Amino acid sequence: MRRNARQPARFFRAGWWVGVVLVSGAAALAAQTATAPAEKEVFSVFNGKQSYKSFCANCHGVEARGDGYLAPNLSAKPTDLTALAKKNGGVYPADRVAASIDGRVEVKEHGRREMPVWGDAFVWPEEESPERREQVRRKIGDLVEFLRSIQDPPLAAAAPPAPQR
Repeated sequence: MRRNARQPARFFRAGWWVGVVLVSGAAALAAQTATAPAEKEVFSVFNGKQSYKSFCANCHGVEARGDGYLAPNLSAKPTDLTALAKKNGGVYPADRVAASIDGRVEVKEHGRREMPVWGDAFVWPEEESPERREQVRRKIGDLVEFLRSIQDPPLAAAAPPAPQR
C-alpha cells in the first residue's frame, strides 16, 4: 500500500487548527474573566434579623428605633438604627455599620472590643481558624444587610459591601 505524500501535511494542518482553536478559546476565556465584573456577595436579611433579635433588640428595640426595654437603664440613648441612611445624606453607611459591630470603631455602649456586650458573636477572632473568621464575617454581613433593609425611608435594593478586616 502506497502512502500519500500529502498525509503528513494534513495531520500538521489539522493539528495547527486544533492549536489555534484551543489558544483562541483560552484567550477568550481569559479576556472574559478579566473584564467580567466581580459578583457582589449576597447576605441574608433573614439571618441578620435573627442575629438582631438575639444581640441588639434589648437595647435598640424590636423596631430598632432605640427604645429597647434596657434603654432606660443606659447612660446614653441607643441609636435609632432605622435612621442611619437618613443621617448620612440618604446613603446607608454599610462600612461604618460593620465597623461599629466588629469593633473597628469603638461604640462605648457596646463595651470594649475584648469583651463586647454580645460576647464573641461579632468579634473578629485574631488567631482562630479561617472557618471561624468566615462565620463571623457572614454574621456581620447578614446583620448589616438586615439593618439596610429597615432604613426609613426605605432604600433601593443593593448588595452591601462585604465587611472588611
